[in-house]
Amino acid sequence: MKFSSMLLVPGAAILLAGCNFTLAEDITPPPDYVPPTPMPTLGALYPASAPDVQNGAEMFAERCSPCHGATGLGDGPQSMQLPVSVPGIGLPEVARGVAPAAWFKVVTQGNLDRFMPPFAGVLSDQERWDIVAYALTLHTTPDEVSRGRSLVEADCAECLSAFGAQTRMSALSETDLVHIIRGGEGNIPAFAQGYSDDDANAAAAYLRTLSFAAPVEVAAEATPPAAATQVEGTPQPEATSIAGIGNVSGTIKMSTPGKVDGLTVTLHGFDHAADQTSGPQEVLTLSGTVAADGAYVFENAEMPLNRIFLADVDYAGIKYRSDFEAAGEGSTAISLPQLTLYEPSTDVSLLQIDQIHIYTDFATAGTVQVLEIFAFTNKSDKAVIISTDGVTIPFIRFPSGAANQGYEAGQDSAPFLAADKGLAVVPSEKPYSIIAFFNLPFEKSLDFRQPLAIDAPFILLLVPDGIKVTGEQFASEGLQVIQNNNYQEFSAADLKSGQSLSFTVSGRPKISSATGLDAHQGWLIGGGALGLALILVGIYLFVRDRRNQTTDVQEAEFQTTEEVLDAILALDDLHRAGKISESAYAARRNDLKDILRQLS
Repeated sequence: MKFSSMLLVPGAAILLAGCNFTLAEDITPPPDYVPPTPMPTLGALYPASAPDVQNGAEMFAERCSPCHGATGLGDGPQSMQLPVSVPGIGLPEVARGVAPAAWFKVVTQGNLDRFMPPFAGVLSDQERWDIVAYALTLHTTPDEVSRGRSLVEADCAECLSAFGAQTRMSALSETDLVHIIRGGEGNIPAFAQGYSDDDANAAAAYLRTLSFAAPVEVAAEATPPAAATQVEGTPQPEATSIAGIGNVSGTIKMSTPGKVDGLTVTLHGFDHAADQTSGPQEVLTLSGTVAADGAYVFENAEMPLNRIFLADVDYAGIKYRSDFEAAGEGSTAISLPQLTLYEPSTDVSLLQIDQIHIYTDFATAGTVQVLEIFAFTNKSDKAVIISTDGVTIPFIRFPSGAANQGYEAGQDSAPFLAADKGLAVVPSEKPYSIIAFFNLPFEKSLDFRQPLAIDAPFILLLVPDGIKVTGEQFASEGLQVIQNNNYQEFSAADLKSGQSLSFTVSGRPKISSATGLDAHQGWLIGGGALGLALILVGIYLFVRDRRNQTTDVQEAEFQTTEEVLDAILALDDLHRAGKISESAYAARRNDLKDILRQLS
């Protein structure tokens, strides 16, 4: 993702802020470092009591939907910020083949190659089982479960007791359940031999619910809603509620005294397309005017199940976008989270740099790849506009001789907002981060000189073991273990704007595996929005992915030319709808065309 695409993901914030690496005992940790704990263990691979689907739904919405999406299609508002695709766990072809125990393992221990953190220690065993149970309902519908119940109760009512034991059901996928009811097993006859695939899958979906704490309720079909209409100003008296149709409302306020009345607010509604792999499509766009008290309402909006609603407002050249809310079964009212607007400023000195982390990679002969993570906060009362053309940032300067420069939004950054002349940084306790990357020529040694345009209170430098670092600014902190490789860690402090970051590197990296520390013991759940582990995981995978870019794109992102063509069509739709900048659209389309040529 190019730096310009940061503007496309307002509201993106990655839920990896709790991961850290174990540090060797003789290393001085960076500020706010949280001491490590052992990797979470699994325990029993079945729940102690029947999972509570409703509880799982609430926790899924809070902890999982930002990446996985409200319906589990991998289209959450933060998924675009990830350098990897998010699995579509809500797709039938994905979920039917997975046993609950398998997903419980992933939720417990995480999958950091896919940027998913572990949740042991954050959630109890039972809470993780609740989330898994709810996730296993995302690919079904109430109608499908109801049809499955009718089939099973008509053809093998006496079988029901065989599908409630947690030890048994946690190890069985719905595909396994289909095999059992079609082929028979023990006292269970092959009662589904004559079922169609759809009926067999419906029966399996119903049987899955028998292991939940309470039966899944099947709601009646909603009354078809009337066409949505737009109402400006303050809310009007409510009409008679009709399931699936109602009011979408919210409020807007200024952070400092100011008027919001007269501002235009735009409501967006998104549904999942018939081809669920294509992600959500915008199906509703309504505009209205904010009232003097900051309220807005859109009446008689269609609210089919799982429709996603959000609102945006343009103020002083900055586009503010609310968090989203999804319609439930029979929804008649949705209240969107409040939007706070800030007065703009172009004074980047209002930003406070917290840390700079530098990672070096010598894997390519004659070149050193450098990644720098700038972590900063905005604790002012202004929205600071960072003017950028997608190529330069005013407070980040590259060393002389740098090539292949670029920027990325940090994986754990607070969300940037789109602005007319770049991007905006609104006040936030959560740090922002930008990754700057570039190459420098390297043979036997390199004199690294980088001008600093801002004060840098703390700098952390990582180089592979075997590389020698000399320079008065840095102090050695010993060895660090990352992905079973040894890295030397150096730190510097209190460098001022106008100074240059200066050091010399020489030698060759050692080819050796880490010893003394089990890498698996390094993962933990900890505090700190800029935990050292997250940064190291992100930059390690970033460099690895860049080095294997062609292979990764062909083998991981796309398998066939048809998939690439679908991606191009989806990109064209986004561009026509004005949801992607011209430069980002052109760059991504060219990338997809290159992939298409390679696959062809």
